[in-house]
Amino acid sequence: MFDNFTLEIMAIIFMTMDHMYTILPKEFNIPIWFGYFGKLAAPIFFYLAVEGFYYTSSRKKYISRVLSMGLVMVFVDIVFKIHNNIFLSIGFGLLMLSGIELLKNSRQDNINKLKGIVLTVLFFILGLTTEASLYGVGMFLIFYLFRNNKLVTYFVYSLFSLFPLINFIGPDFLEAAMLWDYQWMMIFAIIPISMYNGKLGLNNRFTKWLFYWFYPLHLIVLTVISYI
Repeated sequence: MFDNFTLEIMAIIFMTMDHMYTILPKEFNIPIWFGYFGKLAAPIFFYLAVEGFYYTSSRKKYISRVLSMGLVMVFVDIVFKIHNNIFLSIGFGLLMLSGIELLKNSRQDNINKLKGIVLTVLFFILGLTTEASLYGVGMFLIFYLFRNNKLVTYFVYSLFSLFPLINFIGPDFLEAAMLWDYQWMMIFAIIPISMYNGKLGLNNRFTKWLFYWFYPLHLIVLTVISYI
């Protein structure tokens, strides 16, 4: 069984493998299966973000922390031309969930209902413009809406992961699925996610900020290496 910290480390490793494959020049001969494993990273991060949404002592501080790192990545993009910014995908996803929560808890308060609807729709749309796009928005909603029923979560997530394969039906199906677009491999993230034990694991100031700073640093290092 995996705790929160262990899942985070696994996702960081998968993410690094993916970025090694996509960023480093072909001369490095990074195998394509690095990219396969990379598809497990984002689902794990999004799943942990939804869990963090429930367990954090301050949702406001949590979301502010994520969005502040999203702003850092904007500057990183300006300087190093790195377009990756998972923090915006996560931040907008969390704000979308905040809108849904406000809508659920507003009851007879029509003003809060309206605020909830606006927040939900606004950040649903903005989420589609981020790096994770529809996949990110979809995963956030799946992990949130079916959180209390694991079997349903796994089933819906599996359908969501495999649905794009419909576009590849034909004589080139295998080549398309394994070489052209293998995003569907994110289905395998359900294996480590299903082994999550709900515990926080190793927790201190360093581990709290590990992912936040590893993300921009590893992208900068890989990008500089590719320039060299």
